[in-house]
Amino acid sequence: MPGEVFFISIEACPEPDSEDFGIEGGAYVNCYVDADDLRTAEIRSVSLIQQYGWLPQRIDTWHLTCAECADDTRPEHGGDSPRELIQQALLDGEVCVFHTWPIDAPDATDRNA
Repeated sequence: MPGEVFFISIEACPEPDSEDFGIEGGAYVNCYVDADDLRTAEIRSVSLIQQYGWLPQRIDTWHLTCAECADDTRPEHGGDSPRELIQQALLDGEVCVFHTWPIDAPDATDRNA
């Protein structure tokens, strides 16, 4: 449907050649992708994450969303609101936001096992 994008959250970890390796323990990467179907959105999300030197590990969640139905509140830590990210994905085709955790996070070894 016009104006809708796929939201896909993927758990990932930095590859050894990534500038984040040894610094970040992992991330939930929220991808907003303007695609015709879920499979295409998933392939593009995985490719984008890999381009940043990260290894996608598993899809956490996904759904269709639109700018009109998304929250317009900016996150406490700064950055764009979900509505702004959706609007950007509609312009550029895709947007990924990395929400990282430190390498020494209490359950980081459980996530990377």
